Amino acid sequence: MTSAGAPFFDFRHHLHQLVRSRASWAIALLVASVQALVSLVGGHDFPPARGWFEILGLSQSGMLSGKVWQIASYGLLHGGWWHLGINALFILLFGSRIEHMAGHRMMLLAMLSGVLGGGLFHLLLGAGLLVGISGGCMALLLLLTTLSPESRMMPLGVSGRSLGLGILLAAGLLALVDPSVRIPGLNDFGRWIEAQGMGAWFKMGHACHLGGGLAGWLIGRWTLRQRVTLESLRRNRLRREAKGVYPER
Repeated sequence: MTSAGAPFFDFRHHLHQLVRSRASWAIALLVASVQALVSLVGGHDFPPARGWFEILGLSQSGMLSGKVWQIASYGLLHGGWWHLGINALFILLFGSRIEHMAGHRMMLLAMLSGVLGGGLFHLLLGAGLLVGISGGCMALLLLLTTLSPESRMMPLGVSGRSLGLGILLAAGLLALVDPSVRIPGLNDFGRWIEAQGMGAWFKMGHACHLGGGLAGWLIGRWTLRQRVTLESLRRNRLRREAKGVYPER
């Protein structure tokens, strides 16, 4: 195959992976269905959807009042179609790669861990009501960059290791300087950023992104700790043979 044909081959290869990634599609369609229902009843600013956000969205007051399910349920809701679209794109792009590399169970584990980790960090460092599955999306991205640290992440052209580290540092810094968090000394810098007309930066859940990204990074490191040896391969083969995967000869 010529070099001119390589990009088309890569596109076709990734498209094939995407089509076969059932878990990624299932999650993307689930959150899209929830957003469609919210839009159908008038949007999140109007009842009954407003009540759904108060019950399912994550907040410190809600958790303290006993709504412990919020630590996971907040990921089902989104602030609008743009919010949903970005997260769904992340799920399909990064989730399909994880499914191809490590299987759908690993992908689902990363998503759930990212949502839980993102929710926990929001409770610790964030403020206000949190919705969106971006914590799970960040977990997928950091898991991918951890499993493929030397791969070039297009269109940025940087290594996976550098991209992952940069995302965690940026999310951590923005979470700490957020004026609503009110950390002495750091929130002064956050107010300076707002004064420069960049207050929109703090409308995103950076604490959630940090927690979700750390969850994905930890899962990646835990996965890489396992070293393949001849003994482990022999045990795996014997286990598969015992289950009848290989026919008798």
